[in-house]
Amino acid sequence: KEHGEEWAGLLVGMENVEVEIEILVWRFEEEEIGEDEGEIALLRLLKNQIALQNKMDRMEIKFFPEAADEIEEELEWRLKNPEVALRERFEETLRDFDFVDEEDEEEEMEAEEISGPVYTPAPSGGTGKKDELHGITFNFKKEVLPMLETYCFDCHDSATAKGDIDLESALAQKPLVRNRLLWENVAERVKMGDMPPKKKSQPADSDRLKLRAWLAAEINGFDYAKVRNPGYVSARRLTREEYNRTIRDLVGLDLRPADEFPMDFSGTSGFSNSANTLFLQTAHLDRYFTSAEGVIDEVRADEKAWKKMVGNSRDAATAITGMMRRAYRRPPTHAEIKEIIARYEAELENKKPQDEALANAFKAILVSPNFLLRVENSVATAKDQEVSDFDLATRLSYFLWASTPDDELLDAAAAGKLSDSADREAQVERMLADPRSLSLGEIFAAEWLSTDDVGPRIRKDPIDNPWCTESLMAAMRAETAHFFHSLVMDNAPVVRLINADYTFLNAELARHYRIRGIEGNKIRRVSLETKQRGGIFGHASVLATTSFPDRTSPVVRGKWILDTLLGTPPPPPPPDVPEIDVEGRGRRAATSLRRKLEVHRESARCAGCHSQMDPLGFALESYAEFGQWRGGIDDRGTLPSGAKFRGPAGLKLALIDERLDDLGAQVIRKMLAYALGRQLEFYDEATVREIAEKLKPTGYRFGDLVLAITASDPFIMKRLPPASVAKSNEE
Repeated sequence: KEHGEEWAGLLVGMENVEVEIEILVWRFEEEEIGEDEGEIALLRLLKNQIALQNKMDRMEIKFFPEAADEIEEELEWRLKNPEVALRERFEETLRDFDFVDEEDEEEEMEAEEISGPVYTPAPSGGTGKKDELHGITFNFKKEVLPMLETYCFDCHDSATAKGDIDLESALAQKPLVRNRLLWENVAERVKMGDMPPKKKSQPADSDRLKLRAWLAAEINGFDYAKVRNPGYVSARRLTREEYNRTIRDLVGLDLRPADEFPMDFSGTSGFSNSANTLFLQTAHLDRYFTSAEGVIDEVRADEKAWKKMVGNSRDAATAITGMMRRAYRRPPTHAEIKEIIARYEAELENKKPQDEALANAFKAILVSPNFLLRVENSVATAKDQEVSDFDLATRLSYFLWASTPDDELLDAAAAGKLSDSADREAQVERMLADPRSLSLGEIFAAEWLSTDDVGPRIRKDPIDNPWCTESLMAAMRAETAHFFHSLVMDNAPVVRLINADYTFLNAELARHYRIRGIEGNKIRRVSLETKQRGGIFGHASVLATTSFPDRTSPVVRGKWILDTLLGTPPPPPPPDVPEIDVEGRGRRAATSLRRKLEVHRESARCAGCHSQMDPLGFALESYAEFGQWRGGIDDRGTLPSGAKFRGPAGLKLALIDERLDDLGAQVIRKMLAYALGRQLEFYDEATVREIAEKLKPTGYRFGDLVLAITASDPFIMKRLPPASVAKSNEE
């Protein structure tokens, strides 16, 4: 008990010192103390910290001698070299808490260039090892099918489906590209020797090659032109963000009533606007009525907004019809107008004031399914059909603005101009020039890159980390949103996503990055003088969403690059793989993790995926979990191709050299899925490849991509599924 209390006291003392250090950092950030005073205070705290650490180490050596060899060695060194130990702890703390300006770090980086180039291409010019499947022949019925039945269906037939993997059923679903990711996972598992499991009988190496060659032919060699289909988007409600922005544009006030609605979930497309998740719940219905009441009451309380909504003529029929046209995103039918006007006139007969009766008519419009739902007009045919002009206007506005069409777009639809490619392109360019197109950064880019989680779900405890403010988290999200929007507005090539020489900062975010000379709260474009922040790899929002709350993770960051950024996700890890424990924090944690991952990769079961993920993640290890730069970390990596790189600068060069087409194709897939509001199906790959072929010569430019998507078959055409056609014919 006596020693336990002593140990607890030492722990409390260590925690108190750490808190005092963090407070000192915060005071320095807020310029409450100067540099000299801060250094003296920090050295005093660190000296106390080392003294407490020495006492704790002595206790561990005394009571746990069998595990104390390393502790004893470190203690002995600290006691013999107190000044050196204090100086090392001081420098480590400066870097952990980012007390060093990025301009100073840049000079250090340039001085370190003598240690080697930041990027060395693969020996074969970036192509890596020779394709071992080249020249492999196979016969499906005689060789491949018996292999599947012998080595795969034992565990993964329809009856067993171990791990919820039913290869027997998947094989029957032709073409195999319907389940592309599943079969690519199978190919990777066969290549790495994970499947069949070691305890089962194993195919010969030559048979493994035949199986992989068959899968490569079926997946990579498939002719997608054979399965052209523009697809179909079912009816869906507005998302919370779409509802908020639509209300803003309808009434002229940014009220955000949908913030009180149930949360939206990302669909299989990865976006909240995916139709397969936008079903109505009872809670939605309750909130819709409350919202309509609150919105119109707020507008009535704002004289300018109410006057704009009602119009100068005070003609109720004109005001109601105009509101219905904007809210329904099309001209209302005679019957729809008659119903609302009758409601309005009935209230007048009941002695309601005109403004109140008109307000109630507007409220009725805001709870109409014609406003709350996006339902496209279709003909009951199994053939491809054009999307109507008004439905095209809605598709365009919710793609580019996440809001309702404006009067000019509705007028163009009424004139039949959106069916004309030149007129439609002119509208797209006009809409992109509108500030509302920032939604492409605030919603599309944020949901694609997962940066929208920074602040609401990903943040440090502000009590222990007073620098982690709501305003800083908002600035992190805004940096990425404005940056992506600038790529579209500049019609920039896709490479600028990762190697831009500018970003968007305000004073608080600039202080976080240790970039001098930025004042004010407004986010603005800033040219960068260092190599550390160019492109999304230097964005705190990206670095935070790819880390754990208390430390970085090369595995998470590497997987994010492969999956989210490049669209080439690694297979799921083998079963029963334990978590990797990490010791310490800052540079010590990074060193510990690198060591353990190197051991982890020695396992054949883990090497295949980790050899792809880990090098990419380690290149970003000089960024702390919330994006602060921390030097002195081993950030080297080697790709499976043999290409070697160092740090974020080398990583960018490696990706540009080896994976630029993957990046371009992924941006196309993600933006197409967002524009359509549905997950992409296997037949959409035809459109993706057509757009990629068109954009590749000029570097996959973002503005050109928007125009290509709005001209693509899936955007301007549709095909009803057979079940919907049959149901319509029955009705």
